[in-house]
Amino acid sequence: MLYVRKATLADLAKMEEIIQSATAFLAEQGSPQWQNGYGPNVTDLQLDIQRGESYVLILDGQVVGVSALVTGVDPIYTAITEGTWDETYKEYLSIHRIAFDLSIRGQGLAKTFLQLLITVGRQLGYHDIRIDTYPRNALMEKAIYASGFTYQGMVKFNIPEGERKAYQVVID
Repeated sequence: MLYVRKATLADLAKMEEIIQSATAFLAEQGSPQWQNGYGPNVTDLQLDIQRGESYVLILDGQVVGVSALVTGVDPIYTAITEGTWDETYKEYLSIHRIAFDLSIRGQGLAKTFLQLLITVGRQLGYHDIRIDTYPRNALMEKAIYASGFTYQGMVKFNIPEGERKAYQVVID
């Protein structure tokens, strides 16, 4: 069985393990994303859980994916370049800190998880959902496009190698 639910503190150790393995995987791919202490850490994950913004992907009773659905205006997203956001709706939800257990790589579950997060976002009342990824993260970009997002432009986090491609899906 495959489903999404809110994360709890009981999930924290597995969530941290997934983030650490994803960080290592990115490094193996030659990506600077999440490297040198600039990726999600246990404190970020705890805060996401405490705010009720952390979600996990469950496959056959095991946590195999993590993500945060962050509410409110993201200051990084306000400074988009090389494009614009569709501003049809005033409020939006941002998908951040998404990562997967190595055991599910290559099964197409990134697309499924993103689609499930879009559904959760819509159930929470949001019509506008945004996400970003490092420009050379081809695997995540493929899942983002496959989930219905469109490229909107570039955003830049105030960290080394902070440029990110920004995507959006607007749903009724």
